[in-house]
Amino acid sequence: MQILDRARKTAFLGREFLLWLWFMSETGKGIFDLGEKGKAEIWLDGKITLQSETDRGVETVTCTGEDLTMKEARFALAEKKDIREATVKLALGDNEWSFVLDSVWMNFRSFKTPRVMNDAKEDPDGLFYEKAFLIEEAVSAVDQIYSAFLKRRLSPEWQSQDRAAVGRWIREGRTGSAKHGQETDL
Repeated sequence: MQILDRARKTAFLGREFLLWLWFMSETGKGIFDLGEKGKAEIWLDGKITLQSETDRGVETVTCTGEDLTMKEARFALAEKKDIREATVKLALGDNEWSFVLDSVWMNFRSFKTPRVMNDAKEDPDGLFYEKAFLIEEAVSAVDQIYSAFLKRRLSPEWQSQDRAAVGRWIREGRTGSAKHGQETDL
């Protein structure tokens, strides 16, 4: 199987992962136990791009702002648009990272690490190694959270509990125009 075909067939997992992160953070469940690393908090912040393909072509909605609920983006979800990329914040201990995560390739972009504390004059190589360590720490945390998502996604609870809960959350995002009993594709 060609890599592009594989990406197309599994792209739904990245979209569902970003949707799940958004849902978890807004419902107060965005804190994850990473074992020895401690607890990590993850949430979507600042910018979300959603997209759908229709008979008329591709429709894209990009929402930016400080309002963490992002009503317009939630409405776009209710209108069957999928998350294509989002700005994600990750807090682990005293450190906080910010990056854009895309749903197709699960690429990290615009990666901002916590401030590097090494002194460039005393240890110039230390700056590089500390920055590399901080990047690896965040990527490893996201890997663990993604693994937790996949375990949940493959569990029977996904069908019996999670799909319905996320569907209700999406419908609530329509701000008053929710249609009760409407199924949501997740």
